[in-house]
Amino acid sequence: MVGSPRMAVARALASEFRRREGRNLLAVAVYGSVAYGHEHAHSDIDLLVVCRRRTGLPWARMRRGFLVTFNEMTPEEVRDEVTGPNLNLAEILSGWRAMRPLYDPTGLLRRSIARAHRVPGHQFRRAARECLFTVCEDLGKLRDAAEARDRPKLREMAIWYTGGAAALLCLLERHVVSTGEELFVEVRGLGPVGKEIAALRYGNPGVRETGRLAESIWSALRREARLQGIRTDRLP
Repeated sequence: MVGSPRMAVARALASEFRRREGRNLLAVAVYGSVAYGHEHAHSDIDLLVVCRRRTGLPWARMRRGFLVTFNEMTPEEVRDEVTGPNLNLAEILSGWRAMRPLYDPTGLLRRSIARAHRVPGHQFRRAARECLFTVCEDLGKLRDAAEARDRPKLREMAIWYTGGAAALLCLLERHVVSTGEELFVEVRGLGPVGKEIAALRYGNPGVRETGRLAESIWSALRREARLQGIRTDRLP
């Protein structure tokens, strides 16, 4: 990464923010593929910019031929993302663990990265409980499409449903993915239900098999949630 042209652009932007924002700027970091060390010919540069007061940064801009995206956050938003019951917690924590600070005078990023490596069990359980409702909603839509034998809609809802189911399985297993790009690769290794999630997402089964897989996945996820003491409030 020392000679990475994308890292050079990121450092130059961090210096610009320091000159422009002064005390309002708290931290700048690289995340995403560049931080993971997985950058390729068409990779963009993902920058986290933490300010006391939002500055209205654009979503993206071009710099030296590279697309740069900006995620502007306040310190409170950083705390909520790292410690909150986010539905995509497994991927969020992965991003924080790989994050590369470029400017961090107060140690805000250092502390947040350390917290991302020490996640209490109750945070996973709270996130899983919220995720259960999202997965249940997608399952209902999938059931409707199956009953109507609407194959295009069924395929669409299977993709939505498996995305939520994969996130929920990671939460229940307290599994932080290596990178967001490898979520379903790793889900396959999380037991029989992980294999069913991957089969439903990528196998394009028929209507009957889609319904069977969806119900089997839901039963397994609910069962594990109950074993962990997560209230499901009589979810169907």
